[in-house]
Amino acid sequence: MLAQEEEQLGWKNIASGHLEHAESHFRRALELDPFRADALNGLGTVYLEWGELAQALELFQMAIAQAELGLPRKKRHTGWEDESVRPYLRGLHHLAMTLSRLEYWDGVREALEELLAWDPAGMGGAVFSLLGHALHRCGKLPEALHAYREASESAEVQYSIGLIYFESNRAKEAEKAWRRAIGQLPDVVPLVRYYPVVQPINGASDSDFGRAARYVGLQRDLWTDGAREALGRVADSLGA
Repeated sequence: MLAQEEEQLGWKNIASGHLEHAESHFRRALELDPFRADALNGLGTVYLEWGELAQALELFQMAIAQAELGLPRKKRHTGWEDESVRPYLRGLHHLAMTLSRLEYWDGVREALEELLAWDPAGMGGAVFSLLGHALHRCGKLPEALHAYREASESAEVQYSIGLIYFESNRAKEAEKAWRRAIGQLPDVVPLVRYYPVVQPINGASDSDFGRAARYVGLQRDLWTDGAREALGRVADSLGA
C-alpha cells in the first residue's frame, strides 16, 4: 500500500474516533515515506488527542519543517485549496492547538499569524477564535477583538467579545454582546458567576452544558470579579 493511502486511512480513523488504528496507519505511512508532512501531522494529532503534548509538539514541528520545503515561495496568500500549502497550514494549526494546551500564548499567536499569511481566510474561519483568545491572553485587546469578529458568531465568541469590550470600558457594547451570547448559550452564566464553587461536570451528557463547561474551563481566569458581576446583571435583566 502507498504512503498516501495509509495516510488517508489514518485521517479516516481519526474522524471516526479510532485513534489506535489511526496511529498504526500513520506509522506505516512514515515507514514508507519518513518525510511525509501530513503523516507527521496525523500522528501528532493522535498524540494531541491522547494528551501527550510533548510528542505532539515535536511531530507538528517536524511536519512544518518538511511542509515548508514544498511551499510555493512566490504564492503567499494562496489558501487551503492549494494542496502544496495544505500540510503547512494543518501543521501550524495543530501546533497552535498544542501550544494553547501548554499555555504558550505568544507561540499560538505566532503560529496562527504565519498561517494567515498563507491563508487569509483562516482555514474557513476555524483559526480566528483561537487567535482571538491568544491575543487576549497577550494583552492585545484591539487585535483580539478584530480576530473574534472574523470568527463564527457562536455564543462562546460573543461572551469573549463582551469581555474584551468590558475590559476596554465599553460597557454598552459588552452588554449587547452578552445579551446575544446568553440567548444562545445561557449555561455559561452560572458557571462564570459561581465558578469554582459550581464545578463543570466532566462528561456531562447535555451538549450545551458541555460547551459551557469547556468555555469556562478555558477562560475562567480572564473573568474578573467586576466582569462576573456585570455579566450577572445582564443575565438577571433577561431572567436567565
